[in-house]
Amino acid sequence: MTHDLVIRGGLIVDGTGAPARPGDVAVTNGRIAEVGAVGAGGRQEIDAAGLAVAPGFIDPHTHYDAQLTWDPLASCSSWHGITTIVTGNCGFTIAPCRPDDRGTLMRMLEYVEGMSLEAMEKGIRWEFETFREYLATLDRAGLWVNVGAFVGHSAIRQYVMGDAAWDRAASEVEIAEMCRLVKEAMAVGAIGLSSSANTNHVGGRGRPVPSRVAEEQELTRLVAAMGETGRGILEVTIGGTRPDRVAEIDRFVELYRAGGRPVTPLSLRHNPLRPDEHRTILARFEALHREGVRLYPQVTCSPLTATFQLSGAFVFYRFPVWRRVMEAPPSGWRALFGDPAFRAEFAATVGRSALFTGDASPLRVRRVHKDVHASFVGRTVDQVAAAMGKEVVDAFFDLALDDELGTEFTVAIMNTDAAAVAEIFTHPLALLGLGDAGAHLTLFCEAGQTSRLLGHWVRERRALSLEEAVRRITSMPADVFGLADRGRLHPGLAADIVVFDPATITDHPPELVHDLPDGGPRLVQRAGGIVWSFVNGRPLIREGRMPEAPDEPGPGRVLRSAVS
Repeated sequence: MTHDLVIRGGLIVDGTGAPARPGDVAVTNGRIAEVGAVGAGGRQEIDAAGLAVAPGFIDPHTHYDAQLTWDPLASCSSWHGITTIVTGNCGFTIAPCRPDDRGTLMRMLEYVEGMSLEAMEKGIRWEFETFREYLATLDRAGLWVNVGAFVGHSAIRQYVMGDAAWDRAASEVEIAEMCRLVKEAMAVGAIGLSSSANTNHVGGRGRPVPSRVAEEQELTRLVAAMGETGRGILEVTIGGTRPDRVAEIDRFVELYRAGGRPVTPLSLRHNPLRPDEHRTILARFEALHREGVRLYPQVTCSPLTATFQLSGAFVFYRFPVWRRVMEAPPSGWRALFGDPAFRAEFAATVGRSALFTGDASPLRVRRVHKDVHASFVGRTVDQVAAAMGKEVVDAFFDLALDDELGTEFTVAIMNTDAAAVAEIFTHPLALLGLGDAGAHLTLFCEAGQTSRLLGHWVRERRALSLEEAVRRITSMPADVFGLADRGRLHPGLAADIVVFDPATITDHPPELVHDLPDGGPRLVQRAGGIVWSFVNGRPLIREGRMPEAPDEPGPGRVLRSAVS
């Protein structure tokens, strides 16, 4: 027998957490045929000596819903050995969507997820209205990655209620129709339901997104409807339903019991202002797990950073003082930023937050518009204030104003304590995600979390073993999301495979490119040490080279959650 592909002599890290072992992997008809000592030859043979051979990596938290309609590579996630993405997180999907609501959903993604409205207007191929039609569009798109797609609460609410979704509670009739749409989405292939209560999630004029306007019983009903299908997972963004993060766990338990389906709440990060809070939360998750409650907090192995200009300061959206900015026309921003009363209110609130007072990775100048300010690049706002002889908040606004609002600032606000970060993401229940790939295009890029995990945390810091790290980004998310034939190197399963060099795998610093459909900018993160990747048996990365623009349809598929 001749196989389509044989990868020979690599270190097999099979995704289960079992000890790595030398051996071969054979692929036939897009499926893994043999693992071990493969005697038969292959039409294509790869020498993997000195390299690790693992299942394709899975990223459970992306926002590629729009980008996939113009970018079948899902760049730059696929550059990092990721062969399966989960999209539609946080309730922000572009289906279902009536033609008259397209602008509303695109503007919501612009505000909440930092996507370019112009790129979406030019790039999205609106060949769909219903969720079924959206998945069919992806099926026809010739994707080079596999996709599991959530159906989003905010999109469903907009579809049923129109603009009223942003203003009021739903009626019984409207909730019943939303429940029907959830069941319909699950029937045609949704991986689950997503929603958000995060106070940062606002649309135009600072209005809460539709899912935040909903009463609690609405989401409970939707989750129950999903549960009736016997499949799916709930992804919910926390931050607003209860007085604090610990109390919010009670809400997750309610939602789990309503549908009997797994819940993945996000996010759990180390907060320097409450340094021990994560231990209390993890202990509660452990106790619930012993009771059979399946809750998997989403975590990250990277700092939470943000790069912003005052014209799009996402990091300030949650503060009431910033609503004055969002409600003002851009022509009024200069006067507002120079107003002493506004600055005093800003100093008393935002100025006392971790954004300005954090000392692990403080707010600093990343880029300036005018050359005269070049000496401030790389300096903290405290240092800028000292150089100017001004209070910090005054220096912050004065620099931005004199720089024609072109100053870019950057800050890491959470996950800056390495020991605490490792304590969180190595916890047995923690689901590694939160890369947010496809979103926040000019604020930050963390699409390379898998490369960072295997390079920085495994090779350099030895926070966990190679085998366990691979399990965390392969079989664990596959099991949580019900992807029955992914995440392991085992005969009969889909041939999603990545071949990488454990000695060199790394994530490179983000860089700015201009490759959106409108020529606009986005941050990307390139990988080092990924030698080959295969999606359903076909090569994507070849000898370390990623195709920039594939000239043929890819082998990626829309993945459906299994009944369990």
